[in-house]
Amino acid sequence: MSIKSSSSDIFRQLTGLLHQLSDSDYAQPLVVLSGNTIGKHVRHILEFFDILVTGTQTGTINYDKRQRSLYLETDITEALHRMSVLDRCIHRMDLYHPLTLEGDLSVDGDNPINIPSTFARELLYNIEHAIHHMALIQVAVQDSFCHIVLPAHFGVAYSTVSHQHSH
Repeated sequence: MSIKSSSSDIFRQLTGLLHQLSDSDYAQPLVVLSGNTIGKHVRHILEFFDILVTGTQTGTINYDKRQRSLYLETDITEALHRMSVLDRCIHRMDLYHPLTLEGDLSVDGDNPINIPSTFARELLYNIEHAIHHMALIQVAVQDSFCHIVLPAHFGVAYSTVSHQHSH
């Protein structure tokens, strides 16, 4: 599977989940998520992809500078629309487009770093990041929404799925 196809697979899995939730389920604080919601995790995933896509225009990406859109984490229709737009944009991107990743690992925000990267490298990061959050979502679904059916590999790294199939 190509890296762009993998990102589409992530969006397909999330779309399948969202079609089974109501807006109130999507925005319901859950104990198993430490009071967070499935919507917050989906918003977080989508905002990272959004930062990557919009960062190709400036050449710089900084995942710390997210909008944290309340609308995106409470409205399933908005999340579905954003995924569709992001998927189309990602498929038009040049994988070798150079980017600079900005970040700061200090608590006080006084130690900025810049790391050279590419669209492909950051797309891979976004896929792995999404899978991590989807694993958390899977736990929440199993705990709180037993009527929802998820694919067997929802929230499981592609390398793990491959390893499981080889044994």
